Amino acid sequence: MKPDSQNKPPSQERSIAVKAKIKDILEGQYFVEEGWTPNYLLTKNNKKISRVNILAIVLNKENNGSLTSFQLDDGTGKITARSFEEIPAINDLNIGTSVLIIGRIREYNQEKYLSPEIIKEVDKLWLKHRSLELNLTPITITPEETPPLIIEPKKEEEDLLPSQKILNLIKELDQGQGISIEEVISNSSLENTEQILNRMIETGEIFQNLPGKVKVL
Repeated sequence: MKPDSQNKPPSQERSIAVKAKIKDILEGQYFVEEGWTPNYLLTKNNKKISRVNILAIVLNKENNGSLTSFQLDDGTGKITARSFEEIPAINDLNIGTSVLIIGRIREYNQEKYLSPEIIKEVDKLWLKHRSLELNLTPITITPEETPPLIIEPKKEEEDLLPSQKILNLIKELDQGQGISIEEVISNSSLENTEQILNRMIETGEIFQNLPGKVKVL
């Protein structure tokens, strides 16, 4: 008997993580789709979002068994992110930490929250950059809330993931104004550098500050 193809999820492209304000998420309308079609949020300006890219500050964190919850504030509102899996990056979060969160919007009992896919601590200067980019009110925190600087031991090049090798290359080549994608490709030892760059832009690990140029978050 042939397998029932109707029980298999259709192949579909991953939704792009849209840069958004927390306020837009809280004020938007959440829609639940049937089958394999992803649920989405419709903002007040009719923007359809399934995955978001948010820069915010961690206000608090709570562990309850396998569930870890932490509240985020980007200056326009507060929203909770919930993870039901063990993610090392979450364990390292401190109150006052600036983070990049990429994940899906969820709703339970009429409360919207984020289900994180990528969590990365970032420099607070990126919050200012995002504030200007999205017209946000800049966030300020007291010095007591500033997390201590943690210097991680440098990994050997052969132990790094391809994306980390690209990040290191961009940091090395960038003189402050970003680095052209062509220059990254020409200086990379990886065969699929262009595909890795596109994926990193989609997930928010790097961004295009100018047409054809990229910077590290």
